[in-house]
Amino acid sequence: MREVIVSAGDAVTAKLVQQAGFDGIWVSGFEACARLGLPDNGSITMIEMLNISKPIVEAVNIPVWVDVDTGYGNFQRTVREFEKIGVAGVCVQDDEEGCKTNSLWGGKTPLMDIEAFCKKIDVKRKSLKIIARTESIIRGYPIEETMKRLDAYTLFADILLPHTRSADKLNHVGITAKPYAIVPTKFPYYTNSRLFSMGYSMIIWANQTERVKIKSIRDCLGNLKTGDCADYIESNLSASLDEMKGLMADE
Repeated sequence: MREVIVSAGDAVTAKLVQQAGFDGIWVSGFEACARLGLPDNGSITMIEMLNISKPIVEAVNIPVWVDVDTGYGNFQRTVREFEKIGVAGVCVQDDEEGCKTNSLWGGKTPLMDIEAFCKKIDVKRKSLKIIARTESIIRGYPIEETMKRLDAYTLFADILLPHTRSADKLNHVGITAKPYAIVPTKFPYYTNSRLFSMGYSMIIWANQTERVKIKSIRDCLGNLKTGDCADYIESNLSASLDEMKGLMADE
């Protein structure tokens, strides 16, 4: 298994990811919260994520993986509902429920008891796969805590994801036969080939497409404001109407 997964928050972006030849789609909780104007602290609901994910699944024929934060209170139901819309898998993290914050900025917060998290992810499912994500490294816990958690989670999850701001911190974890995923947001200079050579099986570029949109839209609006018309945008910044139509469903 060697897969590069790229984020998409809508059907058009998902089609572009597929056209570019990537292996799958990541539906990011962070991106979803940003689009809804919500903080990334568990405020988004399962229904909102289902509504975002369903059109994406229907638009592409590559696997769609969904970040479900801590599982929305009832992980068995979450698995059942996302299976219904055809996602390949979900990623659930071991933050203590009610204490979820975005770990790219946050400090040390409580994590679920290992046994409790294992019980949580040991759910009935058909084809849906589970990525068990531990926040222990990025939250500042000792590396031994991460190793203990990964050893336990491997019995119930299909893929393990030790979240980190530095790939170097993972050198001591070791890669087992169980597939490992990595989110290199804070070390974007690591190439896919380098990460694969380190033993990772799934690389998740989790928020780049949404951040590109923000800059592009800001540039577009700036030009529209200063140029007093859309001529420069049409000539230099935007896709053609035909390109846009080509990404829409047939009438």
